[in-house]
Amino acid sequence: MREIPPKDYHLHIPHDAEDDSAIEQTEKDIAFFEKQIISIHHIMISKGYLPSLDAIRRAAEEVDGLFNAGQLPADFPKFLQGRLPEYGERRVLAVEEVFREMDFVNAEALQKAPEEIETSPSERDVLSPVYTPEVDAATYPGPSYVVGDRVQVAAEVKPGHIRVPAYLLGKPGKISQFQGMFLNPEEVAHFRRTVVRLPLYLVEFDFVDVWEDACPERCIYDKLRAEIYEPWLFQPS
Repeated sequence: MREIPPKDYHLHIPHDAEDDSAIEQTEKDIAFFEKQIISIHHIMISKGYLPSLDAIRRAAEEVDGLFNAGQLPADFPKFLQGRLPEYGERRVLAVEEVFREMDFVNAEALQKAPEEIETSPSERDVLSPVYTPEVDAATYPGPSYVVGDRVQVAAEVKPGHIRVPAYLLGKPGKISQFQGMFLNPEEVAHFRRTVVRLPLYLVEFDFVDVWEDACPERCIYDKLRAEIYEPWLFQPS
């Protein structure tokens, strides 16, 4: 299985603290195809083909990037070319992309009707390789921070799939809890052959530090918590 480099159109949408548009609060029914695609996610994980949903999330983000960059491929569904796909539609497109990356299927086969695809008996028994990266447990043998440590989130935006909310980049916080050691989802998302095992923390932020002048008066004593991996944190001087 090949590593997938970050795409040029994998764009990170910055957070606009001045955006006061209304948040859609209408409950939507889950369509049957959305339930099916979620089931496919869990089947792939339970059978060991994916260690997590990170590759699917990364591919779904790339759908947004295709639209933002105006780089829709020729085989993109015609009914989606005039609008940004909704959540379930992005997941379908993401699974298609991941299936191609894992050599489960090729682009030509995806354009055919089921009855048009010819499969020999031997091909039906051949499974694509399971993604099992080598784990680097030496780089981070354990957590470097303890509960109560003051930390700051790095302000840089890395290419590819990242797991830090854009509005927390560069913000100061405090370690609230150590969550454990986990494979780096930013490397798993791109099928890296070697994946670093990282400490994950629950970090507490003051609203006023996050939103600064945009923080409403009624929220100046509020706090929020977010799970953040150690490479994104440093201790301010």
